[in-house]
Amino acid sequence: MAEDTLIKFDNLRRVLSEYGQAVRNGYQDALIRSNSIASGELLNSLEFKVQQGERSFSVVLTLMDYWKYVEEGTSPHWPPSSAILKWLEVKPVIPRPDKNGKLPTPKQLAFLISRKIAREGTKGRHDLANTLEALNAEYMEKIAAALAEDVSDAMTLIAYRPANI
Repeated sequence: MAEDTLIKFDNLRRVLSEYGQAVRNGYQDALIRSNSIASGELLNSLEFKVQQGERSFSVVLTLMDYWKYVEEGTSPHWPPSSAILKWLEVKPVIPRPDKNGKLPTPKQLAFLISRKIAREGTKGRHDLANTLEALNAEYMEKIAAALAEDVSDAMTLIAYRPANI
């Protein structure tokens, strides 16, 4: 940003940073509440930053690529057995005995879970969408107020500038 920019947008940056932090913290809380934590990678990967373009500001949330499957679920498909086995290592899954009272091995359990996903897919949690919905109304008002304050500050500077500047 050029030093001679009329409007500095300091208030807007502050509010957008608060918003990013609120989204990150709210999404982390929602993941915990919905029991969507296995390894903790998704939970711990959440970061945000405020970016300024030539004519825009953005709050960018970065997280693990598989967030979309947790958020939206999946259609029926056969997941890779290695992914299910890895998930079983970190997620405490208590297998149920079969009709003969025998517990399945980890490979058998992975197959049973894979088969269910192949039949039904997975259900999405919509934790991020719910977090955004809960925060957007409050922060849209704060963003509007911050913009108004930034414009007011700029107008005050214009009013007090000497004519030869």
